[in-house]
Amino acid sequence: MVRKINFAPGPAKIPDEVLQQVQAETLNFNGQGISVLEMSHRSKEFAEILNETKDLFRELMKVPEDFEIIFMQGGGTGQFSAVPLNLKGDRTYADYIVTGAWSSKAAEEASKFINVKKVIVSYIFKNCHSASM
Repeated sequence: MVRKINFAPGPAKIPDEVLQQVQAETLNFNGQGISVLEMSHRSKEFAEILNETKDLFRELMKVPEDFEIIFMQGGGTGQFSAVPLNLKGDRTYADYIVTGAWSSKAAEEASKFINVKKVIVSYIFKNCHSASM
């Protein structure tokens, strides 16, 4: 089978070895006779997975012990709300540098929680080749 390569921003290509391990553990995670997909998120087994993941992330990213690591669903779009809610403190406004579609969406979502001052950045690209070339 020829594997395709995805150059999009996400999701990313996963190495075959990782996919094979996931495939094997989809039916029987870590020899426990249950799939991780079926496991209760409140179980001791899942808590162990979560704690190991936090430890590995802390080591990889050099996160100090006095910081808590949390995993949240929602992707980048969910963070458009979380960032102003968590960082605004007593501030009444935030500057948002708007360079395109995603930063525009972030500024729009943030404006629900704080006064947003947009710094609009636009470029006129010169010497760019046309897509048809």
